[in-house]
Amino acid sequence: MTINFVDQLKELDPKLFEKLNTEITEEKIYAYLKPLADTYAPSQTVPFTRARVLKELFNQDGVLSHPNLYFESNYKQTGNSVLLAGKNESAKKIWLLAHLDNISYLVQPQVDGKYPLAPLCYHMMLPGKLPGVVVSYDIESKSYRVVSEGYIATDDVGGVFFEPADGKEVRAGQRVCFTSSMSWDRSTGEIRGSIDDIAGAVALVLAVKFLADYDIEVLLGLTDEEEGVAGESNQTICRGGARLLHFFDQPDLVVATDIHESAPMVEGKGPSGIQQGGGASFAEKASHNRGEITPPHLYELLRKLARDIDQEGIRLRENLDGYLSRTEGVNAMLRTPNVVLIGFLGENRHFQKEETTANIRDLVDLAKSVVCLTLLTQTPIWKEIMQD
Repeated sequence: MTINFVDQLKELDPKLFEKLNTEITEEKIYAYLKPLADTYAPSQTVPFTRARVLKELFNQDGVLSHPNLYFESNYKQTGNSVLLAGKNESAKKIWLLAHLDNISYLVQPQVDGKYPLAPLCYHMMLPGKLPGVVVSYDIESKSYRVVSEGYIATDDVGGVFFEPADGKEVRAGQRVCFTSSMSWDRSTGEIRGSIDDIAGAVALVLAVKFLADYDIEVLLGLTDEEEGVAGESNQTICRGGARLLHFFDQPDLVVATDIHESAPMVEGKGPSGIQQGGGASFAEKASHNRGEITPPHLYELLRKLARDIDQEGIRLRENLDGYLSRTEGVNAMLRTPNVVLIGFLGENRHFQKEETTANIRDLVDLAKSVVCLTLLTQTPIWKEIMQD
C-alpha cells in the first residue's frame, strides 16, 4: 500500500487542513509583516527594535495568554528572540530558525562630504544611489530612531557611501539602512520592502501559533546578527544564532528559513520552473555547498511531503537550480544533520537594484508547509524513516 503523508496527518487531526485555511491567511500574515518590515533593525539591535514591535503585536493578538507559548525578546542575554511552544523550556524537538535583523552599514569618518560605509552584510547593491537612513540609539527615549536621511551610493569600483540629504553629521555608533516602507498589492499578492528575512520569520510565527494547540515542543529562534560580514567562512555570518542554540537539547529536525533568489544576482541564478507566487520553495543545499546541506533520506521525505500536501492546495515547490544563501542552519548543522531549507522566492535581496519583492501567497504556503512537516514528525512514518 502506498503511504500518503496527508493521511498520516489527518490521523493526528482530521480537521487539520480546515484549520490551516482558517488560521493562516494573507491578512494575518500582513498584520504582522507590515509593522515589522517597516521597523529598522540593523544587526545587534533586534531586542530593542523588531523584538519590541513583535511583543506588542503578540499582546494585541492575545498570543502570550496561550498556556503553551512563551516569548523572550533577549533570550539569556544572547541578543536573540525566541518564541517557545510546549511545556519544556530546553527540550525542543523541532527548531525553526529565521532572522529578524536587516542589512546595515557602519559609518566611517567623512571624506569629501560623504561617509564611507563598512557593510555589516553581503553588499549587493549595483552602482547607483538608493534612499537610506541613519539609525541611532537615543539615551533619553531608550530607543532607536532615525536621525538623518539621504542616499546609499555604490561607485563603479564597489565602494559604498552614505550621502546625507539633510546636511546632518553622522558618526560611528550609528547605522545606515536602506529606506523602506512595505506595500502589498492585494490583486497580485506582491509585497515590496525590507522583507529579508522578516517575511520568513512572520510565516514561522504563524506556524508556531498554530502548533501551540498540539502536544509538541518547538523552538522558534528569531535571531540577530544573521547579516554578518561577507566572507567564505560560515562564522562570518549567523553569529547571533551561534550564541543561542547551545541552550537547547538535541533536536529531531531543524527548518532553516530565509529568502530564496528568484532572479539572477551576484552569486547565482534564480530557479527554473518556479517563480514568485507559485508557492513556498525548498532546496537541497545553500551557498554552492558552503552552507546547509540536507541528508538524502530527509530530502526524499520532504519531496514526498511536497507532493502529498499539494492535494490540499498547499504549494511547496522543489528548487533544483536556483541560488540559496546560507542562513541560521549553518549553526544547527554543528548539532544535527537533520536540517531542511524551506523559504520563499524573492528578488533584489539586499536591495541589489531596488527594494526587495516577494509574494505574500508564498508566505501562506510556507507557514502551512512548516506546520505539516512539524506535525509529520509526530507520526509513525517519521520514526520508521528517520530512526535507525
